[in-house]
Amino acid sequence: MSVSSQSAGLENLQALLDSPDAAVRLVVLREVADACTPELLPVIERALGDAEAEVRLEAVTALDAIGGAEAVAPLIRALGDADEEVRDLAAKALAENQSPEGAPALLDALARSVDVWTIAALLEALKPLRSANALQPALHWLEHADAAVRAAAVGVIGYLRLPQAVPELLQLAAADTSPAVRLAALRALVSAPQEAVAQAALKSLGDAEWTIRAEAAAILGRLRHAAAADTLTGLADFDAQWQVREQAVEALGVLQHKPAVSAIGRCLEASVSNLRKAAVIALGKIGGRSVRLLLATVRNDPDAQVRKLAGQLLERLEQGAAGG
Repeated sequence: MSVSSQSAGLENLQALLDSPDAAVRLVVLREVADACTPELLPVIERALGDAEAEVRLEAVTALDAIGGAEAVAPLIRALGDADEEVRDLAAKALAENQSPEGAPALLDALARSVDVWTIAALLEALKPLRSANALQPALHWLEHADAAVRAAAVGVIGYLRLPQAVPELLQLAAADTSPAVRLAALRALVSAPQEAVAQAALKSLGDAEWTIRAEAAAILGRLRHAAAADTLTGLADFDAQWQVREQAVEALGVLQHKPAVSAIGRCLEASVSNLRKAAVIALGKIGGRSVRLLLATVRNDPDAQVRKLAGQLLERLEQGAAGG
């Protein structure tokens, strides 16, 4: 059977969905997914009520293939499926749909939802659509007791990049009880004034969660926030998590902070090659005689990439010193 053939019309497909054989019903849905045409949505929507979870899963796959605003309402329906795999695939398909015309249906479903998982999934689907009408619902869900809902709401607000939401994001980044929410809020502050972002990131350098400290260090590097240099130097030297040290070292390299050379140099002795590589790059950006001496010690590094990079940077620095 081919969906594209004249003999396989909509009525024929719907009749095949009445087959007692689940394998036949699956073949119908797979061909519908391959056809990828909105005209076949009635067939898919009917399959969403199939007794077999595998058939319903195939129906969601077909909806994902078709995409567009027409697929939004059936995918929202599939969020309530009894099967976890079907629900998860529907949530993923909604988040990837990115059809602005689907925003009203998502907002309507959000207003009627009480299930925590569904609310979070709908917010995730709204995030990339950047619908201004999503701001107030997102602000409302920031008060929810469940961290996953708050984090998803923060994501919606972050994508909107509206200045009126900055105070809420700053408060969440500093004080929310969930590390996931604090991290999401810190990342969502891209639209805030640079000084506000820098101050939030500086506070977050002391967060108990290492992923937040690492993100804060990266943000301060991107902002070239010189006032953070001393704190970043301390992190590069003493933080217990190598990923935090790595981000601090990278930021110090961007800042070309010469007083951090000794701390960065000690990272050349770290057991993690990524941290040693970050230290080599940062030292290359800072430059100077002491840096050349440090890079010369990397010739025996166990990682070939680190050795090669150090050699290249050392050669460039020595040529610059000779030319100067």
